[in-house]
Amino acid sequence: MVMTVPSLRGEPGTIRVLLAEDDDDHVLLLQRALRHYPRPVEIIVARDGQEAIEYLQTADHARPDLILLDINMPKLTGLEVLRVLKSDPQFLAIPTVMLTTSAREEDRTASLSGGANDYIIKPVNFRKFTESLFELLDRYFAAGG
Repeated sequence: MVMTVPSLRGEPGTIRVLLAEDDDDHVLLLQRALRHYPRPVEIIVARDGQEAIEYLQTADHARPDLILLDINMPKLTGLEVLRVLKSDPQFLAIPTVMLTTSAREEDRTASLSGGANDYIIKPVNFRKFTESLFELLDRYFAAGG
């Protein structure tokens, strides 16, 4: 079931982040990191790849400004979700970051060649992670996203 962190929902200028992650500890860490962004952040959590796709294909909400995908999720992997996203013109411009506990070079190559903007190995260096995400968001909004 997709859930939204309600505390910042609906504030003017809110940035929407879709986080597809099945590990509760990683969800909490990523939520903490995103709260440091200078604009309000609404975090939508999908617990598997299928939930992420279903959320994105539902037309009754605004699309996310950033998508974070765990590579190893149930139902659909992050790489499978990435393929679906990057084959749909409405999602092409949304920055997408792959998250994984695996340091396998083939996962990194598949992610970046598949259209991901970044590939981050968990557990993350909190400071580097937030800097990377904030830079992606800043570029996205500077380009009119």
